[in-house]
Amino acid sequence: MTEAEITQHGGDAEELGSETPKEAPREVGSARRWTTAVTALAAALMTLDITVVNVAMPEIGADLGASLDGLQWIVNAYTLSFAALLLTAGSVSDLIGRRKIFLAGVAVFTLASAACALAPNAGVLIASRAVQGAGGAMVLGTSLALISGVFEGAPARARTTAIGLFTAGGAVSAALGPLVGGSIVEWLSWPWLFAVNVPIGLLIVYGTVRKVPESGAVAGPHRIDYAGAVLAVLALFLLNYGLLTGAEDGWSKPHVLASLTAGALLAVAFVGVQWRLGERAMLDLRLFAIPTFAGALLLSFAARIFSFGMLPFLTLWLGGMLHLTPIEIGLVLLAQSVAIVIGAPLSGLLTKRVPVAWVLALGMAVVGVGVLLTVGISPDDSWTVLLPMLVMIGIGAGLTLPHLLALAVNVVPPSRAGTASGAANSFFPLGTATGVAVFGVVLSGKVGEVMSTSALGEHAVPGWATGELRRLVTAGRFDAVAAAVPEPARNPVLALAHTAYTEALSHIFLIAGVAALVAAAASLVLVREKDTYEAAEAEPETAATQA
Repeated sequence: MTEAEITQHGGDAEELGSETPKEAPREVGSARRWTTAVTALAAALMTLDITVVNVAMPEIGADLGASLDGLQWIVNAYTLSFAALLLTAGSVSDLIGRRKIFLAGVAVFTLASAACALAPNAGVLIASRAVQGAGGAMVLGTSLALISGVFEGAPARARTTAIGLFTAGGAVSAALGPLVGGSIVEWLSWPWLFAVNVPIGLLIVYGTVRKVPESGAVAGPHRIDYAGAVLAVLALFLLNYGLLTGAEDGWSKPHVLASLTAGALLAVAFVGVQWRLGERAMLDLRLFAIPTFAGALLLSFAARIFSFGMLPFLTLWLGGMLHLTPIEIGLVLLAQSVAIVIGAPLSGLLTKRVPVAWVLALGMAVVGVGVLLTVGISPDDSWTVLLPMLVMIGIGAGLTLPHLLALAVNVVPPSRAGTASGAANSFFPLGTATGVAVFGVVLSGKVGEVMSTSALGEHAVPGWATGELRRLVTAGRFDAVAAAVPEPARNPVLALAHTAYTEALSHIFLIAGVAALVAAAASLVLVREKDTYEAAEAEPETAATQA
């Protein structure tokens, strides 16, 4: 829920402080307003950290000498850690207290941001990004649950408005992120992208300690799903490591095969553990029996594949091949962000007239058509060829994203809000990580195919076709390619490199476009209004517990 809910419920902001139709105590209203404010600011900070890093990828790669797999890990170290721990953070917060986990997460994220800013090499930056992701998971895995807890007993519209403001924080940050990131890199340097998080993090800690009440802690013995948390982290890491390194080193390498096999086995073990634990699991698999819950998570996963999953490769093309500056890249990507802001209010208007499932399907279909329109991109194209796709992805995301978190949370009992919000939030970064990994495989494979030894022909130099040359091209470092290739081979090799990269982008667009259309069809089947949870529908003792 983003600007759509603000538009739809404009004038409801005053309800944030109301407990019933009658005037609530002043301290209750203050707690609700502060909780909404700090969680919205936290959502903005976590989202900003993803978008600004993508814009700076060419500069980070050149400064630290990172290859494509290194650049992918700078993105995926954050998203994988984030995704793996979100489930644990949400379920643990329901047991021991949501504010405790939220505060710890902000502190971890702030310290890790400082470490990122001071990172001397790619390895340290990747490790610091992983710690950042852990902090981000603790923050966003508890934010919606904090809102749900503080608004318990409040009118439904007040809770909806608060969730809308929370998600709007992330939406505004996503809209401004490319431009903010480009400006910082252009006028300062990429370490400042992380340094700016420190004062904002301290402000969030101050507001939370002073004004946000605790919620979610349960009395009596409780059990944390440590086994599920460890299995999730290991499975996600090994699968992603196998995908990223396989594309670079070859799929037959022992360490690649071992990583993929072990990751798949651990994923199966994770599913088994979660099924056995039931309600005590960090991801209650029985929630997926609710079609709307399953549909919301599927669309959350898909939406990030089409946006953040493709973003690193677009920025490498814009910066490395077209030589746009960071701020120019930010301005180009701003087209998608502006379109999201346009699409979100339109989504609110449409849901007043048609079922939300139709709006979600329309959003995914718009994304699919927009991406497919860009299939066939060529080395002679300029940045303008991306504009129709970026605008249509933005409009589609604006139609879709405002509803996904609310759909997931509103079909479960309030006592499971932390678990449900953690699950829903985890599928966003999982989509990003999957998109970065899978599209990286497509890119590396296509570049290797086009720039084979036979294709290079008379310009081939030992080691180029299978080594450093392809690594430079997949990392978007075309200036380094030009510097490494002597005349008269330079221009022919550069032309082949440009062809390889744009053909790879075209394949990525084809895969993403078809997947978006499949997601559109799935939303019509899975999302159902009748799945919305109502306390009156619960068993008598359950309903009494929720009162």
